Amino acid sequence: MALGTPRDGDPSDEYFLDEQAFVLSYSPERRVPNWVAWQLDRKHLGHVRRKNDFRADLALPARFYRVKDSDYSHSGYDRGHLCPSADRQDSAEDNSRTFLFTNIAPQLHELNAGPWEQLERYARQRVQHGALLYVVAGGVFNAPTATIGNGVAVPAESFKIIVVLKQEQGPGDVDENTEVLAVSMPNQRGVGDHEWTAFVTSVDAIEQRTGYDFLNAVPERVQRVIEARSPARSLPRTRQQAGRLAP
Repeated sequence: MALGTPRDGDPSDEYFLDEQAFVLSYSPERRVPNWVAWQLDRKHLGHVRRKNDFRADLALPARFYRVKDSDYSHSGYDRGHLCPSADRQDSAEDNSRTFLFTNIAPQLHELNAGPWEQLERYARQRVQHGALLYVVAGGVFNAPTATIGNGVAVPAESFKIIVVLKQEQGPGDVDENTEVLAVSMPNQRGVGDHEWTAFVTSVDAIEQRTGYDFLNAVPERVQRVIEARSPARSLPRTRQQAGRLAP
């Protein structure tokens, strides 16, 4: 959380958890994470096998409903990771933590296995080439909100914000020239026809859609520059960069 804890001005539907491998804000009302945040560098990219042990998070208070596997059964939605399993291959314990349902939200398979996964792989490639990443991901919810299982909310969009530094840098090195990727992908049919770069946006736009204030520990003068920027022109070319779906 070195770049700031995301805040939306209404703490009534936020329960904060430090899972060691990542931190998160959980919504007891929606029964999905509001956001999950983590750091990614080379030390996290080990060779631990994927645990695949999806399970309820017993760290939640007993008064909260604890989402379980049956909530997703026959729902038509994947169990979509916010912090990816492959971002935590440094230890079996860290990898297992990514399968807690407090790190999971419903995603259509074509999103989860399509542009969302492409962006995850791109982020790890950047780390393998010397980058240090600060990442926050979550959902955008419409009203009324669709649900699956026992009231598990389905996000209308999945967003991710990635602050890109060099391996030898730290939070204090974020300035007006720091690269920031902001992406919001519709959780709707047809999203799998597009590359992840078709959904690049700005931090400002995600803040407007979610009501959250991100990167709030960064100096205000720097925030104004990097949160307004949409770096589509500097991204690698892919087979489809146009045709964005409506949120």
